[in-house]
Amino acid sequence: MHVDVQLHSLSGLFARGDALRSEYASAKPWPHIVVHDAFPEKLLDMVAAECVALHETNMIATNTDRLVKQEISHGLGPATQHLLSLVDSARFREFVSAITGVRDLLSDPTHKFAGVHRTPPGGFTKIHRDFEVHPTTRLFHRVNLLIYLNRDWPEAYGGSLELWPADMSALGRRIFPQFNTMILWETHGATLHGLPDPVTCPPGRMRLSVASYYYTTTRRVPAPGERRVRYWAARPGEDHCIERMSWQDHLRALIPDPLYNVLRAARDRISRARRSRAS
Repeated sequence: MHVDVQLHSLSGLFARGDALRSEYASAKPWPHIVVHDAFPEKLLDMVAAECVALHETNMIATNTDRLVKQEISHGLGPATQHLLSLVDSARFREFVSAITGVRDLLSDPTHKFAGVHRTPPGGFTKIHRDFEVHPTTRLFHRVNLLIYLNRDWPEAYGGSLELWPADMSALGRRIFPQFNTMILWETHGATLHGLPDPVTCPPGRMRLSVASYYYTTTRRVPAPGERRVRYWAARPGEDHCIERMSWQDHLRALIPDPLYNVLRAARDRISRARRSRAS
């Protein structure tokens, strides 16, 4: 598969920088932008085909009462790697900084927790805040970029991303995972988001996205009065047990980060090996 899409193909996106910066600053429930048709469709079609073809034995699958999804950040196809190289480039990071106001952004060549995300039928991710520190580099997680790849995805399939304010008083925005939709926001304790309702697509289909996260060497300074919440958050009317720490959460809080990262990596390797033997 030949991939020949260069940064100049994004010149139209870069030219909208001033308007997007204004849109970002005024967005509710917190600053973000949603951009349609930002990337060449041919490239995203190739990326989508590669994402579908990824074998389940190579995916990290999570199945809990808060999260059902698949993700992978290694062994990606050439088109997917090319797309990630575009959004990780210095020029694109300058664009992200201009929009968000977060300077000196760094990319993560390993795409830990990012890369390809797949949500199968019945999959979901409850409302949450993101992790703050990269488990290996110890850099501070500052900005999220998502690109949706779902062509011919009826509204009945669901899969919308929800944005909520820190007090969880009311839904701030619902974003449908339409093909070639890009979402960008600065992530911190008050930017709650998720895919809380199970995807209802038929067997053989999946909600697809590519993610890239950006980092800085310094920690973000919280805004005055900013409320930091627990990792998970219940929507109005949902059981608040979603927010409660389980024994695993309490145990995690006691384990030093370096040891936890080693244990998680070992768990992921064992999980992949088991799935490979079962296939």
